[in-house]
Amino acid sequence: MKTSQDADNKTVKLTLFMRRKLAFIYILVAAVLFALAVYIVVMISKKGEEYQKIILSQQGYSTTSVPFRRGSIMDRNYTTLAYSEEVYNLILDPSVILYTGNKNNPSPNRAATVQALSECFGYPESELQELLDTQPDSQYIRYARQLSEESVNRFLAYQNSYNSEHNDRVTGVWFEKEYKRLYPYKDLACTVLGFSGADASEGHWGLEEYYNESLTGTNGKTYGYMNADGVYEQVAIAPTGGYTLVSTVDFTIQSIVEQKVNEFCENNRYTNVGVIVMNPQTGEILAMDTDKRFDLNNPMDFTLMVPEEELEAMTDEEKSELQNQIWRNYTISDAYSPGSVSKELTVAMALEENAVNPETIFYCDGGETINGVHIGCIAEHGTINLEQALWVSCNDALMNMSTRLSVSQFLRYQREYGLGQRTGLDLPGEAAGLLFSETNMSAVDMATSSFGQGYSCTMIQMAAAYCALINGGNYFQPHIVRQILDENGGVIKTIEPQLVRQIVTEETSAFLRLAAYDTVEYGTSPQQAKIAGYKIGGKTGTAQKYPIEEHEYVISFMGFSPVDTPQLLVYAVVDEPEHEGTEVSSFPAIWLERDIMAEILPYLGIPKED
Repeated sequence: MKTSQDADNKTVKLTLFMRRKLAFIYILVAAVLFALAVYIVVMISKKGEEYQKIILSQQGYSTTSVPFRRGSIMDRNYTTLAYSEEVYNLILDPSVILYTGNKNNPSPNRAATVQALSECFGYPESELQELLDTQPDSQYIRYARQLSEESVNRFLAYQNSYNSEHNDRVTGVWFEKEYKRLYPYKDLACTVLGFSGADASEGHWGLEEYYNESLTGTNGKTYGYMNADGVYEQVAIAPTGGYTLVSTVDFTIQSIVEQKVNEFCENNRYTNVGVIVMNPQTGEILAMDTDKRFDLNNPMDFTLMVPEEELEAMTDEEKSELQNQIWRNYTISDAYSPGSVSKELTVAMALEENAVNPETIFYCDGGETINGVHIGCIAEHGTINLEQALWVSCNDALMNMSTRLSVSQFLRYQREYGLGQRTGLDLPGEAAGLLFSETNMSAVDMATSSFGQGYSCTMIQMAAAYCALINGGNYFQPHIVRQILDENGGVIKTIEPQLVRQIVTEETSAFLRLAAYDTVEYGTSPQQAKIAGYKIGGKTGTAQKYPIEEHEYVISFMGFSPVDTPQLLVYAVVDEPEHEGTEVSSFPAIWLERDIMAEILPYLGIPKED
């Protein structure tokens, strides 16, 4: 019989057995771990470099892209009007600047680096110290932008000199390349060129916007990797620069126009002023200007147009409206009734349809009453012929001509002239204007349209139509870029003058040229357009704006020379000139056009005539 003492002995023996077994297992595990550790140490010592290469070869390294250079914009003689200059962003790496060499010398490079940044760039040391304290672990801080190459080279020279002479180092500073858009002539041709913002891939207004796809290049890339041999290699894909635009604009002619517009604006009050200079034989725009000015290098600065104190008092909505008015191009974006400038268009269609001939006689008794509506003329001109009707700008004669044409004929010619529709000019923001239709054009509308009231068009539409009237009848699509070049100067595309259609015969064109010349020579107010030594053809325009009772006008003058083979056309428009009472004179527009043409003719080498 087992006693309690036997049970206690058995328990003791079992406990001793378990302890011995656990001890054996512990010793065995320890031995295995020790052997594994020894094996790892041996393997690392023998093949560690090989394993390190395998690991590193599987690691990827990414970098930032290399920016492209936006294409330049030049005038027709290759004067650069817009280009992109190489500049640099200053990048700080606090994790490198604050690297701790040892416990006795924490951040050994901090003071030297801060001092270098302060001495070379003028940055406040306190600001730099605060940035390092608040972002010590950051590896990328873009501290400054658009530094010049000169300032960067100055810093690098300082860094190299300092690091070669001292134990502490200027470190953790590097530079990213980018491009800054520059306009060397500031506000010259500002509404034509437009501008590009900080993002070189986006243009705003003008050529910068219309040809944005051509001006924009492709970013490059640099990236590195560790190859299978553990060697760090770097691959670079070079950026592709944007194309360069060679415009039809002539720098000298544009400068002349802007100078004369500035002088005009100093001495007159108005709402808008616009000038277009074209070559009638090609449709090329030689100059295009408005009274609105802004520095393309700082397009948000409107102090060229509005005093600073007035800008500060404006609401955000008022500033937005001001911005739109200053940046927009009045010569293509605003539609208006052209007035008497369009009378030659009406005469041309009447001649083409044999509704009149040069010998046709008209009698002006001061106006016409049509469907109960009396439409006046500026005077009672009495008996006049077709050419004289243009000399004296007779509304009565023009209304008489319109009665000899059908509505469909009249509207067809307006469309052939390119009125009331976009010309396809290579600039953004072109307006279409508005013509009557066959269903809504009354006899009164027909009469007023014959002398340029009731419908609306843009300056570029009227200038392009007039070029066709005087060049033999050939309508060329107006354009403002003549070549596109690659970044090496190779020609990608040449934009030749594009003949769209013939709108009148050479016979009609010749009559209109002579009539326009005689209008300047023998007319009343147009004699102000004469230029000594040159034969000038031209026509005034005075259109009343709606509502009629406010007595606001758009005045204009269309001039060209030489008369026989026109090489130059200048169209000047003044919107809402200041005037007294109900009378308005077209003289200001004539003077502006004459002053511009008087300087351009000799510049172009057009000889004087006896």
